[in-house]
Amino acid sequence: MKRGWVGFGVALGIAAFAMSNAMMREAAAQAPINLRAIGYTSNLYVWSEVEKPFYETQLTPLTGGRVRIEATPHDLAGLRGPEVLGLLQNGTLGIASQNVSYMAGDDPRFEAIDLAGIALTVADARKATDSYRATLTRLMEQKFNTKLLGIGPLPSQVFWCRVPITGVADLRGKKVRVFNATLSDFVAGAGGTTVTMPFVEVIPALQRGIADCAVTGTTSGNFARWPEVTTHLYPMIVGWSLTFWAANNDLWRRLPADVRPQLEAAYRQLEDRSWAVQEQMDQLGIRCSTGQSPCEHPQATRANMTLVPVSQADMATHARILRENVLPGFARRCGRACIEEWNGTVGKALNMTAPLP
Repeated sequence: MKRGWVGFGVALGIAAFAMSNAMMREAAAQAPINLRAIGYTSNLYVWSEVEKPFYETQLTPLTGGRVRIEATPHDLAGLRGPEVLGLLQNGTLGIASQNVSYMAGDDPRFEAIDLAGIALTVADARKATDSYRATLTRLMEQKFNTKLLGIGPLPSQVFWCRVPITGVADLRGKKVRVFNATLSDFVAGAGGTTVTMPFVEVIPALQRGIADCAVTGTTSGNFARWPEVTTHLYPMIVGWSLTFWAANNDLWRRLPADVRPQLEAAYRQLEDRSWAVQEQMDQLGIRCSTGQSPCEHPQATRANMTLVPVSQADMATHARILRENVLPGFARRCGRACIEEWNGTVGKALNMTAPLP
């Protein structure tokens, strides 16, 4: 009789242990996953209007409470920007956002969706992005161990000058800050000299005369207080400074299988939000920088810069520079196979053809 009770007790203990383990596994599976991310620049609206609310209030409900991400803007984390892809690749960073074209030094295909001047409207910028998304997804996964989660725009990229200009012809002989090779091609086509540097270094460069003009977004420059060091705003569009959100692939594969689709869907919402906000914010920077109304935003700098009109003759020059400098420059850097793919994707979407090298 005792033996029966002992056997029953052992069996009961084994069952309880198994049940306990199962409950522990289930609890562990449902426990919140805490991650860290690097966001965009702290004084720009992509962080304040898009990323910050996404990480602080929107993401966790979108994943059913499964994922929490604590995010820090890259400048507050001590990062300049161009190093982000390498840090994602080696796993130093788990999730991060950064300017797509900052990565063109690693592979020229990162220029493809934002060549200087190919898209004059945000609608065309999105067409270019959507047409090339599969290529960038494959490139980042196979070559850089990185999972692409989304791509979004900054405001239209224009010229901010600390010296008077009246149009594109006055860029000749000027030192112009750029942040990628395709902008260098454009400025060279206009007769200027390029100075390449990250966004966070531009204000002191303008103050010290290292640069006469600088390219950045309409609202980006305003929120970063560029009107304090520049006098003339020339809104000839030379890009959109597209940004990506991505994760280290090793981290991504370690996430539970049911969580990955939830995160992908959440980042798709983040991407859609970034495009929608861009359309609201693009003209705000011009109005606020040049003394126009309305200019209602807590981050806005109200200034009275000279707004330089973009003439039809200037746009004819813009088209010539695109044809003679920008597209051939990209072709030389990217190679024949790359250009054939570009012509069948971005080129087809925007009705233009890059020359084969």
